[in-house]
Amino acid sequence: MTDPSWTIAPKALANVDGAVAVLAEAAEEGGRVATDWPFDLKLRARMLRSALLAGNVEGWVAYDAGNVVADFTIFNPAEAEPLFGMAVARSHRRRGIGRALIATAVAWGRARGKIALRLRVFPDNQPARELYRATGFVDAAFQPGAIARADGTVADVILMRRALTSG
Repeated sequence: MTDPSWTIAPKALANVDGAVAVLAEAAEEGGRVATDWPFDLKLRARMLRSALLAGNVEGWVAYDAGNVVADFTIFNPAEAEPLFGMAVARSHRRRGIGRALIATAVAWGRARGKIALRLRVFPDNQPARELYRATGFVDAAFQPGAIARADGTVADVILMRRALTSG
């Protein structure tokens, strides 16, 4: 097995624009929680920078050849069971980046005594659900109409959870 061409780094002010670009790509594809397209990339980057500075988010990005190719954001990291969101650039899927980001988050959570990590995923996003299940997440709840979409509709989601403590 060869070493991957990508690396994981902490989310920082310097990589916010790249992270937002990955989110924009996911939003254009559709079917992603909290990433309706179109959105204002400059505004989204400003909001993410503010959240980082305030400590309201933490996370990581994956780089390949100097470009951000994945984003992983933990929201409200002080919570015992924080939610996260993740997006991997279409060109870099199925290379182990998502698994590596999740493993990084699990290690982060355990080191900080978190009870669990949680995420929300659309029921029809099978590739994401398969990845999450393969990395220890289980369906915790079905939340009908939980996500308001930009077009005025609402979408159902599945809340998934991975316990980080035994007991």
